[in-house]
Amino acid sequence: MSNQKGVGLTRRTILKSIPALSAVSAAGQFFTGSAQAQEGLEFGYTICDNCNQMPMCGIRFQKQGNTVVSVGNWKEHNGKLLCNKGLATLQRLYNPNRLLYPMKRTNPKGSEDPGFVRISWEEALATIASNLKAIKEKYGPEKILVFCGDPKEPRPAAMRLARYLGTYHYATESSVACRKGSLLAEQLVYGSEYSGGGCGPKTKSYMVMATNGAWSKPHGWWNMINAAKKRGVNIIVIDSRRTKTAELATVHLQPRQGTDAALGAGICRVLFEEGLYNKEFCDKWVHGVEEYRNYCKDFTPEKTEELTGVPAELVVKAARLYAQGPGSFALTSQSLSHSTNGVNNARALLNIPAILGFVDIPGGALFGVGPKGYIVHDNGLTEDFVDYKWFKEHKKDRLDKDFVPVWNHTQVQFNPNQLPEHVKNGKIRAFCGFGYNVMIWPQPDQYAEAIKNMDFSFATDYFYRDISHRDLDIILPAAMNFERYAPFGNHGGNMVSVRTPTKPMGEAKEDWWIALQIGCLVDDPKHFFDGDVLKACDSMLKEWGTTYADCQKNLPNMTKVEGPKQQPLKYEKGLLRHDGQPGFDTPTGKIELSSSITKMHNLGTIPIYVEPFQPTQEYPIKLINGTRKPYITHSKTRTDSPYLLEIEPMSTIDINPKDAEARGIKEGDKVLIKNQYGQARAQARVSIIAPPGTAGMQYGWRGDQNSQVLIPRVWDKLSGYAPYFETTVQITKEA
Repeated sequence: MSNQKGVGLTRRTILKSIPALSAVSAAGQFFTGSAQAQEGLEFGYTICDNCNQMPMCGIRFQKQGNTVVSVGNWKEHNGKLLCNKGLATLQRLYNPNRLLYPMKRTNPKGSEDPGFVRISWEEALATIASNLKAIKEKYGPEKILVFCGDPKEPRPAAMRLARYLGTYHYATESSVACRKGSLLAEQLVYGSEYSGGGCGPKTKSYMVMATNGAWSKPHGWWNMINAAKKRGVNIIVIDSRRTKTAELATVHLQPRQGTDAALGAGICRVLFEEGLYNKEFCDKWVHGVEEYRNYCKDFTPEKTEELTGVPAELVVKAARLYAQGPGSFALTSQSLSHSTNGVNNARALLNIPAILGFVDIPGGALFGVGPKGYIVHDNGLTEDFVDYKWFKEHKKDRLDKDFVPVWNHTQVQFNPNQLPEHVKNGKIRAFCGFGYNVMIWPQPDQYAEAIKNMDFSFATDYFYRDISHRDLDIILPAAMNFERYAPFGNHGGNMVSVRTPTKPMGEAKEDWWIALQIGCLVDDPKHFFDGDVLKACDSMLKEWGTTYADCQKNLPNMTKVEGPKQQPLKYEKGLLRHDGQPGFDTPTGKIELSSSITKMHNLGTIPIYVEPFQPTQEYPIKLINGTRKPYITHSKTRTDSPYLLEIEPMSTIDINPKDAEARGIKEGDKVLIKNQYGQARAQARVSIIAPPGTAGMQYGWRGDQNSQVLIPRVWDKLSGYAPYFETTVQITKEA
C-alpha cells in the first residue's frame, strides 16, 4: 500500500478498469451531450468537486447498472457547462489506484514502509472511536483537531462531529490558506461576506480584483464578462499578471506583488480629491472616511506609481472610469490575502466601491441571500446543523487567540498554522482529517512531522498520498462525487440540487457517513441521525420546505426552496444585521474604512501599506505560488486523470521572456527554483503572462516539484496566512 505512487497511468489503463465499458464505444462516449440516454443506459445526476468552487457545477451522467460510462452537462443546473476538470472526473472514479478499503498502519511511525493492511469498517470505526474517547477523557476534547480539506463537501458533517466531540478546534483548508483571508477583509469592511458579483444589465463599470475568472471560475463567469465587454461596460482588472481576463480590460493595472494597499489608497485619493466619491452615502453609511481620506493624501498618482509600478496616468484613468458606474466588482480569489499584509491589501481595494456607494445597488454587487440559516461560504451548511452559536461562544478558548486575535474574533474556524508548535507543546494530540493534504502548508515536512507525533490520527481520502498519509494510524476510503448523496447543493440563493448516486466502488463510504458513524460511537446517536446521511440532509431541507426525496423527484430540474428574494439596498431595510436594524453587521453599523475590530486588538485601524518582501541580488524574482490553470486545481488532477496529465505532465513555471533570456532559459527547459528555504523543479513556460521580475507556478506537485518548500512560515498578523505570493527566488536552467 505504501508503495502506491499512482504514476504511469494511461488512458488505456483507465479504460480497462471500467467494468461495463464494453457497453459503449470506448473513449468516444466518455463525454456526451445527447438529450436521450443510449439504449440500455439511464441518466444520473451529481455535483462536480474537481475544482474548489462553491457551489459546484452539475454533472449528468449515463450509467449501465452501477457503472458510469459517460459524463456531460446537466443543462437544467445553474452550473450547466462542465470544464475539462469536470469531464475528467470519470477517469478519477475508475482510477485503479483508488483507495477502496479501510487500512491501518502496522509498522512504527517514521518507517520507510508504514505497512498498511486492509481492515474491516467495524475495526476501523471502533479503533477511531476508542482512541478519540480515550484522548478526550484523559486530556480534554479540545486536544482533538478536526480538519476538513478539499473538496469542501464534508465540512458540515465534520464540523458537527467536532461540535459533539466537544472540540472547538475545527479547521479547514480555508483557515490555512484559501479565500477566508479575503473573506476576513470583507467582514472587517462590510460586516459580512461580500465578494462582489457579476455584471447586470445596469452595470456600467466592473472592477476585477486579483481574479482570473477565465481560468479559475465556471464557464458562466467567462460568458458573463465577455457579454459585458460587448455592451460597453468599462472593465478594470487589477492583476500583476497579464491573464486571459486582463485581456478584456479597458484598463489593466499591474501592481507589484503585495502592493495593493498602496494602489487602493491611490485610487481612493483620486476619488476623494476629484469629488467623485459619494459624499451623501459616506456621511450616512461609512465609518472612518476622514481618517482614511487623510491617509490617502500622500498617495499621489506619482507616489502610487513609485510604490506599485502602476503608471500614474492609469491610476487616474481607472478611478475615473470606475466612478462612472453603477459599478460592480469581483474579489473571489485568495490572491490578495497571500502576502504579509494580505488582509489589508484586500481591505484597501474593497474600500473603492464603498466610498462610491456602489454597495447593494442595481448595477452593483448585491449581498447574497439564502434559505433559513444558510451559511453562504460553506456549501450545504446551516447554523443549526453545526450549532454555529456554540463555536462562536468558544472562540476565546481556541489556541489561535493570541496568534491571530482578529481572526479569532471574527471566524468560527480555528487557524491551525501553528500546528507544529501546538503538537510539540501537547496542546493538540489527535487529528481527524477529511480530505487532508499536508502540502497546503508552507514547509510541509514540519506539518507532516507534527501529524506523526500525535497520539492518534486518521484521515479519509480518494487516494493514498505518501507525504500526507504515511504516519497516520488509519486511512479510510472516501466515496467520490458519483457515489454519494451529501451534501446537496445550494445555488443562486434558493435553488437546491441533489444527486442520484451509484453504489461506491469497493468499500468506499461517503465522508458524511463516516463522520456520522464516528459520531454515533463517541456521542448520542440522535445527534448524528443514527448515522443516516439522508436524515442529516433532511434536517436542513425540511427547514426550507422540502426533502431530499422530493428534490430527487424534481430531477432533472433543480428545486426552489423557501427563502428571501434578492433585492437591493438591504442595509436600509435591516436585512444585513443580526439584530434586524438598518445598517451593516459591523460594530458601528456602518461600512468600516477604519475597523473597530482591528483597533480593539491594537492592530491599527485603516488598511495601511506595508512594504512587501523585496527582491535581492541573490533572489531577484518574486514568486507567485498558486496560480491557476484551466485544467489544474492545486494538488488535484495530478496523477489521477491521465487526460489532464497529457496537457501538462509536470510542474510548470511562467517566466517573462526578458528574465528567461537573461538566464539562457527557453520554452520547455527544466529549471530549478531556489531560495533560502528550499528548492523545487519545474518546466519553463516563457510567457508575457508574467511581468518582468515575477514568476508564477502552481503548488501541489509532489517530490522535487513541491513548491511549498519555498514558502517561509511567516504570517500576516490579521489572517495568519503565509506569503505564498510574495516570496523571492532565483531561477536557473537545470544542468
